[in-house]
Amino acid sequence: MVEIRRLPEDRWEDYRSLRLESLKSDPSAFSSSFEEEETLAEDEWVRRIQNVLFAISDDEPIGTIVYVIGGRTKTKHIAEIHGVYVRANHRGEGVGTSMLENALLQIRKDGRVVKVKLAVNPAQRSAVKLYKKAGFVVTGRARKELKVGRKFFDMLYMEKLF
Repeated sequence: MVEIRRLPEDRWEDYRSLRLESLKSDPSAFSSSFEEEETLAEDEWVRRIQNVLFAISDDEPIGTIVYVIGGRTKTKHIAEIHGVYVRANHRGEGVGTSMLENALLQIRKDGRVVKVKLAVNPAQRSAVKLYKKAGFVVTGRARKELKVGRKFFDMLYMEKLF
């Protein structure tokens, strides 16, 4: 059974390992790179883990989703989702759906949020399908937004209103 929950700060190495795995295995799915994040210090991983929900199977993290609620006066009504990843051997099991539903539930609990936004590479078809199924709509497309090696990738911008 897969459980969606946070991990304590002392499990930052589990987060680091899964995050670096995601950046290495699916580099065009993220705006960060493996090379940039592999050198981050422990205190940065400890800080980051606080915004992460994990999919846990047998006490092992198999997926991540990050959500951040705006902290500025004019944007505290907006949340952003990023860093969504499910290990390849657990894809197609509904893990992404469970993580997204849980993140949206946590965001709604805040009470101030009226919009959730995200960016996704349209080549990540299953992710785009997941977001559309959850009620996100495409609001724009940025051409050549990412460059991985010599290849450029567009990004779709999506949002969901509460």
